[in-house]
Amino acid sequence: MSLRQQLETKFKEWEAILETGTLEAAKALQIEVQDLQARLAMQAELQSAKALIPEPVRPPLPGQDTDLTGGVIKAITTPVSDDKTPASQRAAYQIRYGSAEESIKAVLTDLHGDSYQQKFWAQKKAFKTYLRQGHDEMHRDDVRLLREVIMNPSMVKASLDEGWDDLNALKATMVEAAGTLGGYVVPVDFQMKVVERMRGMTVMRGRATQNTTSRDRVEVPEITGGGTQYTTGVRGKWVDETPVAGAAETNFTFGMRGIPIYTYMAETPLSRNNVEDSAFDIEGYLSKKFAEATAIDEDNAFLTGDGVGKPLGLLPGGANSNSLTRKASLDANLITWNGLIGVTYGLDAQYRQTGSVWIGNKSTYEAIAKLNSSGLYYWNPYQYNGGDTGRPTELLGYPTLEQETMPSVAAGTFPLIFGNPGGYHIYDRIGMTVERFLDASTARQNLVYYVLRRRLGAQPIEKWNFVCLEIAAS
Repeated sequence: MSLRQQLETKFKEWEAILETGTLEAAKALQIEVQDLQARLAMQAELQSAKALIPEPVRPPLPGQDTDLTGGVIKAITTPVSDDKTPASQRAAYQIRYGSAEESIKAVLTDLHGDSYQQKFWAQKKAFKTYLRQGHDEMHRDDVRLLREVIMNPSMVKASLDEGWDDLNALKATMVEAAGTLGGYVVPVDFQMKVVERMRGMTVMRGRATQNTTSRDRVEVPEITGGGTQYTTGVRGKWVDETPVAGAAETNFTFGMRGIPIYTYMAETPLSRNNVEDSAFDIEGYLSKKFAEATAIDEDNAFLTGDGVGKPLGLLPGGANSNSLTRKASLDANLITWNGLIGVTYGLDAQYRQTGSVWIGNKSTYEAIAKLNSSGLYYWNPYQYNGGDTGRPTELLGYPTLEQETMPSVAAGTFPLIFGNPGGYHIYDRIGMTVERFLDASTARQNLVYYVLRRRLGAQPIEKWNFVCLEIAAS
């Protein structure tokens, strides 16, 4: 009920009380009526004051400017540039990539012109045309668009963070990224879909430290001289009010580690019937299939890659050539429960308590599940004869991740890694391309083949985050 309706009701009650009720009751209603009258008057004043305040407006979309005339902020509906991108597409672009800061917007403008958002959508349209109809049906402007890496705000920020303040060098790198891979450059959101889907399908991709790079080789600072608790030779000392010079001096070595960027290819066929069906989501299908194809290959390389033509894994070739901290299983051929406990304490507390997991294959976890004494199993929920349904998700309080590229239990092997995968660094190179193949042989199969090419590099950088189990007596 509004204030005005309440006031009308109280007036009627007041009139009735004056005729038949007591004086005290009439005075009480008089006070209520006066209170409602005051509230109604105040409400009217508030509405008048609000009328003087300009209505709020949405912030301008990318490519728009603002008008501060009279001190009132208004969105200019006509972009100051020649950007003809529809408002709905500009809004979608902003939702997907956020509002670019002025410095990033300036770089995007310098790289792609004022209408960089329009070029983004034009490239997406050209890419769909290429996937369905091939090179012969494309306009030369579309071909030109698909030879260019069109960056988004997050990519520009990553490049600036890496120190790429020379725009000419960045432009040259983008051209080189498209030229060396072959095929046609995919829009950045297609690349992001592929990478994002891989995260949920792998052990390492979603847990490692991930970065984007514009370079063919990434230089990562490396400080050595530490032990297990201290990761470097940097130390501090307690001093009095007048410390002796050099009292807090430390002794450490500093250098740079180079991470090469490698090329990876994946291939998937697609029925020509689906390609010709306009209702079929060809982009979504290809991003899913490419993610499936590359997820396992990536994970294998990140764990056991030998660094020859591929990323260097945590256990290159299944061996501990990275000199990770190792703990013996306390048996020359088998895993023991005490050996597993020793692995968990191979990391100091500050590393053990931040995202540590187990990584092993199914046969290793099966061997652990069977560890028992007189039929009483050590690993919960296998503690009782017969166990429980499904494999447990934690071992000694830490999550278990399964990956079949890990070595199996045998003398001298390293079947388990324990630690935080964030100590492994992945660098995805800007630029991903897809090439479409339809020739006499594929046409007879009613198939179109698509080949993806991408570049990335990876290495274990913070090795103190990992411990491996060695099948050894001591």
